[in-house]
Amino acid sequence: MKKLKLEWLKAFRAPLIAVTIGLFFGGVVMAFSGTNPITGIIALLKGGYGSTYALVTTLTRATPILFAALAASLAWGSGYSSMGAGGQMVLGALVCAIIAPLVPGPGWLVCLVSIAAAVLTGMAWSLLSAYISERFATSLLIITLMCNYLADGIASYFTTYVFKDPFGVDASAIQTQKLTVGVLPKLIGTYSLHTGFLLALLAAVLLWFVSRKTRFGYQAKMNGLNVNFARYGGVPSVKMMLLTLLICGGIAGLGGAIEVLGTRLRYVDGMITSPGYAWSGIIASLMAGNHPIGAIISSIFLAGLTTGGATVERQLGVASEVTLIIQGIITLLITAQLVIKWKKGEKS
Repeated sequence: MKKLKLEWLKAFRAPLIAVTIGLFFGGVVMAFSGTNPITGIIALLKGGYGSTYALVTTLTRATPILFAALAASLAWGSGYSSMGAGGQMVLGALVCAIIAPLVPGPGWLVCLVSIAAAVLTGMAWSLLSAYISERFATSLLIITLMCNYLADGIASYFTTYVFKDPFGVDASAIQTQKLTVGVLPKLIGTYSLHTGFLLALLAAVLLWFVSRKTRFGYQAKMNGLNVNFARYGGVPSVKMMLLTLLICGGIAGLGGAIEVLGTRLRYVDGMITSPGYAWSGIIASLMAGNHPIGAIISSIFLAGLTTGGATVERQLGVASEVTLIIQGIITLLITAQLVIKWKKGEKS
């Protein structure tokens, strides 16, 4: 029990340290722009969490970020440098938006079938990049990055020329048909927060259990960190890599479906890539040390930065890009920490 408590405290510690450092440098940037840093930071936090509307908006935005973070935490925590969550989310969202209007029956059936289709799509896309990386002995990071651009192009083509809604209010909007059946219910009245956020929290707990408390989690981490040692211990390395990345793709595809069914109620071209959900998810995972529970805190923090950034720009005249600077500094610090750990491990 004591060990479990210490692990949970460790999961919260890393995001809190990253938050403190990020906000400090954000205050420095505000000071250089002529704004009182304390006033700016307070306005940033209030804009992200200081009211019901702000908090609900932040949690809604945090939902797809958290799914991307969970996919990244499993991949990177197992030693696989996959950057493919973006493409998997895009195709999962697109397939979900296409399948949902075609499924007959009650709303719960439409929801389940469209989510299943999105998960399978994310898994298939992840499996493709994993197979290419293994078959041709190429960098998984490079392959997954390239597959992201390919997925975005495929989704853009099909949305523009095949599944574009001809009855959309905005004729120039590149989007699929609006969903009216099978959508996720709201949690708080007419606010944007939906049950997808609860599903994201449940996914985080399940992933923590699987990765920390099961044989699969141990073998996946062992195989990712040291293939030769894993093979010596009887772990089928290729099969384990494919299975791990398959699950990562399923999680990312689920995140895409949740964004369609809970927030947008359709697929809009660029709805995943433009807000940078996948990239923010990777940052959130790294902030949390690839810990699924810590990723919850990191995702909410990063989402709150964006929500609060708009408030700071509106009230104080500080460009909302300051939030991107804060994220960039956090990424730089986390990356530097990883490099230091890697070099220490190389020397030992």
